Amino acid sequence: MAVLSKYFSDQDLAEIKEAVKQAESKTSGEIVPYFAEASHHYKEYAWQVAFLGGALGGFALFIQSQFVDSSWGEIPLIYAILYIWTGSLIGLVLGTALPILRKLFISNKMKSFYVNLRAKEAFLNEEVFRTKDRTGILIYISFFEKIVRVLPDVTISKIVPQSDWNEAVRLIIDGMKSGNKRAGIVASILFCGNLLTKYGVEIQKNDQNELSDEIRDGGTLL
Repeated sequence: MAVLSKYFSDQDLAEIKEAVKQAESKTSGEIVPYFAEASHHYKEYAWQVAFLGGALGGFALFIQSQFVDSSWGEIPLIYAILYIWTGSLIGLVLGTALPILRKLFISNKMKSFYVNLRAKEAFLNEEVFRTKDRTGILIYISFFEKIVRVLPDVTISKIVPQSDWNEAVRLIIDGMKSGNKRAGIVASILFCGNLLTKYGVEIQKNDQNELSDEIRDGGTLL
């Protein structure tokens, strides 16, 4: 529960669990919320921070030689190497230690790629497919990337158009942007329950709770 306890209070987690229970009380669908701090470590982008640090080191040397100590004349090669390598090393250390710096260089395409990959892994690892009528739904939330994916199992995907999950995604994204993650997740879960009811995924007489109601802890990769 390391990551969940970092971002949610016990009361938040209880309300999310209750929302799942309430949503599933009207449908045979099984809703599985999953919260990951990030979908990839992006450590390879620390090198781009290092390149930026080297460029800034070179720029600092230029400023010093032109405006601080103009008596240098030509910049000694050893100074150029020293400033650039020092800037690169500082950039590499900071880029490795601070994910927010790496994030500056990550394209939306790459973020989507890793989120999609990790969401599919979560679907399998959490065995969302393990329901009698294949009515599981994974709500995958990747906090670092601010990306949400809804992955319905085959029975649900045949009934509910993919475009109808956009509102479920929007509710969580808006919650993250406003600083109220719990409210966004709760609203999204309840919306999913209503959406399943709308499309006729009704609760069966012998319905059982096949997947637990707790939000899953996706851990951290940062």
